[in-house]
Amino acid sequence: MQFNPESYRASETLPAGQRIRLRAIRPDDSAALRAEFLKLSKATVRDRFFSIKLDLTPGELKYFTEVDFDQHVALVAEVNTATGYQPAAVGRMVRSCDQLDHAEIAITVADALQGKGIGKVMLHHLIDCARDLGVRHIDASVLADNKRMMHLIRNTGLPFDSSLQQGIQTISVHLPA
Repeated sequence: MQFNPESYRASETLPAGQRIRLRAIRPDDSAALRAEFLKLSKATVRDRFFSIKLDLTPGELKYFTEVDFDQHVALVAEVNTATGYQPAAVGRMVRSCDQLDHAEIAITVADALQGKGIGKVMLHHLIDCARDLGVRHIDASVLADNKRMMHLIRNTGLPFDSSLQQGIQTISVHLPA
């Protein structure tokens, strides 16, 4: 099944009552993605990329925003503020070339919005997209000290396996059909 980025829209309410909307990422999100990346703390960047990056390259921006929504799905979460909807998070799922029923996921939430439930909402939407595309296992590689992501994945209620090697925790969540 092919994911339809044009029609993908969702709206959710966070535990504190704030509204967020989710949509498929678009190529014209490149400048906003870079601007939001530059606002991230070093700790958040390290948790996502396993090293400190000062900026995203043009190639990375293209990779992150020009996705096919079959092998690579990317969603944007935006929070409703007094000045309109503002970027809050990006989540992505990239299928394994070797095993199409496996995909790696990653979620990045803006520092000021971490701990408000946005990551949980994003993860559940990525899981739904994965199921729609026939993915049965989602994997997340996280730094062993990234407690928030570990907690998020472990609290899906879905069965998972986990392994630790050289400070990297790999968690594989099994998605029922």
